[in-house]
Amino acid sequence: MIQHLLDEHAQTNAICHINPITKLTLGIGTLIITLISPSPVIPILSAIFLSGTIIFIAKIPGHFFFKLLLIPAGFTIISVTTIILLTGGDTILWQMPLTSWLILTISIEGIEKSIQILARVLGGTISLLFISLTIPFTDIIQIMNRIKVPQELTDLMTILYRNIFVLLSQATQIHAAQVMRLGYSHPKEATESFAMLCGSLFISSWNAGDDLIRAMDCRCYNGKFAPLTQVNPVHWRSMIPVILVLAFLASSLFIIKGGITQ
Repeated sequence: MIQHLLDEHAQTNAICHINPITKLTLGIGTLIITLISPSPVIPILSAIFLSGTIIFIAKIPGHFFFKLLLIPAGFTIISVTTIILLTGGDTILWQMPLTSWLILTISIEGIEKSIQILARVLGGTISLLFISLTIPFTDIIQIMNRIKVPQELTDLMTILYRNIFVLLSQATQIHAAQVMRLGYSHPKEATESFAMLCGSLFISSWNAGDDLIRAMDCRCYNGKFAPLTQVNPVHWRSMIPVILVLAFLASSLFIIKGGITQ
C-alpha cells in the first residue's frame, strides 16, 4: 500500500542519516516561498529542484514518486478548469452563455491565474512529498517534542498514525475476501458489501483500541511515550546547501516582486 511504501522510503532513503531539522527546513522553506510567490516561475524552480533531490539524491524510485503525484492530479485539473471557465477578464478568447447568470469564459487573465495556481499546487505538493518521503514520522514527533508541542497531542498523533495502518490492513483483507466472493458484482451486492465492510472496520477498530490499552498497561504506561530513536546532530555540511537554495529562491522572489511592482 502507498502508506507502507511512504514509511518504508522515509526510513531507508539515501539521506535518512541527515538530521530531520535540515530536511524539514528545506521542505517548509520551499513550501512557504512557493505559496507567497506571485509568479509561477519560483514554484516551478522549487518543484524541479526538489524532484531532482528526491529521485537522484534521496534515491526514491522515479516511478513511485510520479505515481504519488498522480493522486492529487484529478482534483487539480478540475479546479484549474473551473478557474479558467469562471474567471472573467478584459481579453476574452472564448465565451459561451449557459444561462442568464452563468457564462463560461476563457480569457487571458483566467489562463494566467490558473497557471499560477497550478504551479503553486505542484510546488507545494512536491514540498510535502519531500517531507513525507525523507523524514520518518517518529523523527517529526521528536521535533515536535523539542519545540514544546504538548505531549498529549504528539501521543495522540502517534496512536492515530499506528491505527491508520492497522485499519488499512484490515480493510484490504476484508475487501479482498468480498471481491473473491463476488460481493461487488452488482450494485445491490456492492452496497451491502460496503456496509458490512464499514461495520467490520468499526468493530475491529474498537477491539484494536482495547488491545492497545491493555498492551500499554502491561508495559507500565505512565502517560508518556518514550523516544525510541536517536537523531543525528545538525551538520553545517548538509545545512549550507539548504540555506543556499532557500536564499536563491528568496532572492528570485524579491526580484520578481520588484519587477511586478514596477
